[in-house]
Order: sequence, then structure tokens, then C-alpha cells
Amino acid sequence: MRVKSVNVERSGIEFCYNQISVMVYLRDKEMRIAEEITYEVATGPVVSNVQIVLRDGKVYLDSPFGENEIENPTNIVKGLEEILEGIKEKHPSVYEKYREFLKAYQSG
Repeated sequence: MRVKSVNVERSGIEFCYNQISVMVYLRDKEMRIAEEITYEVATGPVVSNVQIVLRDGKVYLDSPFGENEIENPTNIVKGLEEILEGIKEKHPSVYEKYREFLKAYQSG
């Protein structure tokens, strides 16, 4: 994966990929991955309506057309694990929180 930088923000984890900012955040027992479209000072990041959602051990693509399950999310989970390894030492509590969530997605 070609991640250029990873930052831990109050609202989640942000990383740069192909010159765009991508947000990963936990909310209401689900993890969401979305492109940050803009940043509003008053409200924070504004993210895309097309998102990858991890919930109840499954991965979905959520879009204006509805929500569809992704049958083989291996690369998504692997990429998230790589990003987490990059923050492990500087942000151990965030690492543990996200790592605990991803346990439901371990193949094995």
C-alpha cells in the first residue's frame, strides 16, 4: 500500500494515499473509511458519501445506491493493520482500540 503519512486526529486516523486524505474512524460499533472531501473549521472533516464500513464481522460498501457486502475484504483489513502498525508506538491507546475492533476480521 502506498501510504505517504499517517496522523492520529481526535476524530480518527487520517492517512494520505495518492494525494488524497482518507479518514478511518470508529462510530457506533462500526469502523468507517472515507475520503476527506474538505475540512470545515467549525465542524471538522467532511467526508465522502461513498464509504467502506466494517460492522458485525463483515465489510460493506455504503454509497448513494445502497449498502453492499464486500465478499473478499482481505486487502482492506490487511491495509488497516499496516496503518495501525505505523501508529503503535506513538499512539498505543488508539492502536489498541482499533486493533481490538479488527479482531472480528481476522482470518483463521
